[in-house]
Amino acid sequence: MPGYKAAKDRLTLLLGANAAGDFKLKLLLVHPRAFKGYSKAFLPVIWKSHPKAWVNRNIFEDWFNHHFVPSVRDYCSKNSLGFKALLILDNAPGHPTILDDMRPDIKVVFLPPNTTSLLQPMDQGVFASFKACYLRSTFAQAIRANEKGGGPTLKEFWKVFNIYHTAKNIGESWNEVKQSNLNSVWRELCPDFVSDFQGFADTFEEVTKTC
Repeated sequence: MPGYKAAKDRLTLLLGANAAGDFKLKLLLVHPRAFKGYSKAFLPVIWKSHPKAWVNRNIFEDWFNHHFVPSVRDYCSKNSLGFKALLILDNAPGHPTILDDMRPDIKVVFLPPNTTSLLQPMDQGVFASFKACYLRSTFAQAIRANEKGGGPTLKEFWKVFNIYHTAKNIGESWNEVKQSNLNSVWRELCPDFVSDFQGFADTFEEVTKTC
């Protein structure tokens, strides 16, 4: 907008869920700066900092050992399941190959190179659905603030919209992604995991209507 320099913050998100779609991992958010002024315990994301907002090997190993494994163990315990899991990853540089040797109950499998767009479950509709929910949530807040009598202008709203608001919207948007979507994206990788797939049309239609 004229007279306003847009923020150029960059961040990386790690999304993950199980094949049944009834278990979502808490999102990992990597930002160039450390999180200050708020308690990380109350954030809907796992906050990590890296100068270029990359998920490097140290960040990923920390996420794997201190967040992924405990979360999966809790899920298995609550559902009376044996603690065994298969983690499917693409071949991003930040995904260390040593992960498969770290935990005897966690099998880590890497997808073949150059197949992410074809096989990676999260790339089959989850990313798009999540982004649509995030845009709807963010712009709905801007519109509501602008419509209030005596409230901030749209330019004023964006000036105070910071990474904390972004993190909150990210958490809310992740909660909106449906179990049916998370399950159905496995149709390319393993169709046997998919139950009653009906596509993503309903999700995108709902998001469009509310924008």
